[in-house]
Amino acid sequence: MIHLLTSRGGLAASVVLGVLITCCTGSSRPLAPPAVSGQPATAVSPAPDPWEQAVGEANRATQLAATATTAAQWQQVAGAWGRSVAQLHDLPTDDPRQVFGQRRAREYQQNLYLAQQQAAQQGVSRAFPALGSTVLDEQVSLYRSYVATLGPPDVLIVGSSRSLQGVDPQVLQQALALEGYSGLRVYNFSVNGATAQVVSFVTRQLLAPDMYPRLIIWAEGSRALNSSRFDRTFAEILASPGYAAVREGSTLSLATAIAPPADKTAAAGPEPDTEGEVTPGPNTVPEPETPPALETPPALETPPAPGPDSEPVGESVEDIEIEAGASGAVTTADAAEKTPVSAINSQGFLAVDDQFNPALYYRHFPHVRGLYDNDYRPFRLDGVQTVSFEAVTQFLQSQNIPLVFVNLPLSNDYLDGVRMVYERQFQAFLQGWANQGSLTLVDLLEIWRWQSHLFADPSHVNRYGAREIARLIAADSRIPWPQALSPAPEVPAADLDTATAGPEQAD
Repeated sequence: MIHLLTSRGGLAASVVLGVLITCCTGSSRPLAPPAVSGQPATAVSPAPDPWEQAVGEANRATQLAATATTAAQWQQVAGAWGRSVAQLHDLPTDDPRQVFGQRRAREYQQNLYLAQQQAAQQGVSRAFPALGSTVLDEQVSLYRSYVATLGPPDVLIVGSSRSLQGVDPQVLQQALALEGYSGLRVYNFSVNGATAQVVSFVTRQLLAPDMYPRLIIWAEGSRALNSSRFDRTFAEILASPGYAAVREGSTLSLATAIAPPADKTAAAGPEPDTEGEVTPGPNTVPEPETPPALETPPALETPPAPGPDSEPVGESVEDIEIEAGASGAVTTADAAEKTPVSAINSQGFLAVDDQFNPALYYRHFPHVRGLYDNDYRPFRLDGVQTVSFEAVTQFLQSQNIPLVFVNLPLSNDYLDGVRMVYERQFQAFLQGWANQGSLTLVDLLEIWRWQSHLFADPSHVNRYGAREIARLIAADSRIPWPQALSPAPEVPAADLDTATAGPEQAD
C-alpha cells in the first residue's frame, strides 16, 4: 500500500513508485492499422486507457499532497485520488490488469479518505467573527451555508446540548411528510450550554430576517432557565469579537458575511451586559406584568449542610456529562479565520450512539443527587433568564413565528425527589406561558423514565431517543405546522432505515 500522508519520506516513495508503475506498464493501446497503399492514412484517436489515466491521477495526488496545507489544497488531493479510483473501476473485467487494479483502487480509496480528513482538520471558513463557542461558530457557518443552498428552513430547532443530540431534524422531516406536511425543511441550530439568554441572542440579535424560519422548536429543560446558575456560555459570547460586531450593528445574513441589521423594532430588546444582567437598549421591549399563572412557586428550603459522610456540595451534573463526552465542553474560540469541524451533520444534528447503562456509567462518573447538584442550587425561575425567555416569545410573536417548547425527557436516575420538585415548578412555569397563548407546550419530561436505552447519559437522549422524539413532535396535532411553500430540492441523504436503526421504543 502507498502510505501518502504519514511522512514526507512516504510521499517521496509514493512519487517514485508512481513513476515506476507508469514506466513499467508501458502502453496497452492497440497500434493503428497500417495505411492501405494508394489511400491517405486515416488518423485514429485511440481510446484513453483507464490504467494510464489512473496512474496519472495518482501521481498528481502524490505531488499535490507533498505541499498541501489548506483545506482547498487537500480537497484537490482528494479529488485526484477520487478520479484515480474511478478510472481503476473502469477497467473491463476481461482486462488482465483488472484484478490488480481493484486491489490498487482499495488502497487509493484509503488515501482519498485520509485526504478528506486532512481537509476537515483545517476547519471551515467563518461566516462571522468568533462568538466564544466553537460549536456556536460551527453552527453559524453551517447554517449560513445551509440557507444559501436550500433557503431558510421551515422549522428551526434551538436549545442546548440536550437539543443538539435530542431532536433529529431529518427524521422530523420524514415524519412530517407522513403526517401530510411534505416538503418541510428542518434545521437544528442547538449549541452546547445554550440558556435562554443564548437563544435570545441568536434569534433576536444575531440572525438577519433572511435567516428566519417559519416555526421554532425550543427543545430544552429547566436548567437553561435557572437564573441562579452562572451562564458560562453567554459570558463567553459577551467577551467575544462576534458580540462586539453585533453591538456595532452586524448580523448574520446572506447579503454579506457581516451584514448591517434590518429594522428590528421589536427585536432589539434588552441587551445583557457583561455581568449577565439586562441593560435596557434603545428599543427595549417593556417587561409586562407577570400574570398570576406565572408566579414562581416557593423555592425549596436550603439543603442542610453536608456531614462528614455526605456527597460534596458543588458538583454539577452538566459538568460531569460534559466530561463524559455527552455534550462536549464549550471553549473560547479565537478570531482565527477557521473554526474546527465536529461530527455535527449537514442539518445541525449531533448523533450520539451511546446507551446509558447505570451500572457501567457510575463506575466512571459520580452519582450526584439533586440535593448536591449546583444546576439547581438555588433554583429561580425569575431573573435574567426569564426576562430573556419573555423577550424571545414577544419577538417571535412580532414576527408571526410560532413557538413550540418541548420539555425534553429525563431518566429516572436523574429525576430524584429533590430534582422532581424543581421540575414540577418548571412544568407549572411553562404551562402558564402556554395558557396565555405564547407557545405550544409539548411536555415529554417523564415519558421515558425507565427506558435508559434511549438515553446517552442521565439527562441526554441518544440518537435512538432523538428519532423517537422527532416522531412524537411530528404527530402532535396541536402544533401549527406550516405548509411547504414549494417542493424541497431533492438532496441525497443516508438511508434513514439504516442510519437510525437501533433499539425499538418500549411501550
